[in-house]
Amino acid sequence: ILFFDIDGTLLELGKKEMHQELVDALNLVKQKGIKIILATGRPPFVVPKFHGIEFDGVLSFNGSYCFTPNELIYKNPMDKKDIQIFVDNAKKLNKAVTLAGINKMGCNFDDEILEEYFMIANQHVHVLDEFNNFMEEEIYQMMIATTEDQDELILENTTTLKVARWWDKACDIIPCNGGKDIGIQKILDYFNFNKEEAMAFGDGGNDISMIRAAGMGIAMGGASEAVKSVADYITETVDEHGIRNALVRFGILE
Repeated sequence: ILFFDIDGTLLELGKKEMHQELVDALNLVKQKGIKIILATGRPPFVVPKFHGIEFDGVLSFNGSYCFTPNELIYKNPMDKKDIQIFVDNAKKLNKAVTLAGINKMGCNFDDEILEEYFMIANQHVHVLDEFNNFMEEEIYQMMIATTEDQDELILENTTTLKVARWWDKACDIIPCNGGKDIGIQKILDYFNFNKEEAMAFGDGGNDISMIRAAGMGIAMGGASEAVKSVADYITETVDEHGIRNALVRFGILE
């Protein structure tokens, strides 16, 4: 079973489609009976469907909502009290917060850097008039345009939240008992695989736990140094066919 981050791993940042060579490689992998899973921080409703390839499952919201094309495997919504505390902390810093649920997401006011964050994945963030009402629904992730030195301030007085960061100017906020490693374990259990049968590919800080959780953790050539330092193997970048090269290197493909 293979797990793939999307942005910076399957896709060049800002792109919408995989290289055809990668699509062909993944289809060959599937023909061998190997499962392929998307592992992303994106909400389910903005997980892309790629032309020419169908994935066997999705680990979304950095592991807090996992599903196959036909069945929900696991969900882990955020604590409502801590959501309110977090939004209040953000207001003190004049920072907008985006809330993300299963079917929609939106923020409390405009933020140019937050919009830039979403544009990396070809998405837009919208201001919600009903933001306060939306907070009462099941929320699985929040996004905010802050830097690492502000993490302590935005999490002040919360007890169930942590930062998942893959960009220096913004981050995802997820449950403390969440992460891509948790999602991987839920999916391994569902398909009856063990850790040694899993390979994971990633490039960002939110991929570190996933790379550690798989029997073989592979960092992309464009990955951060923190990701490379925990990986079992470092392959080439997306545009250098890093995933295909690693699959050949480890004998999954010829």
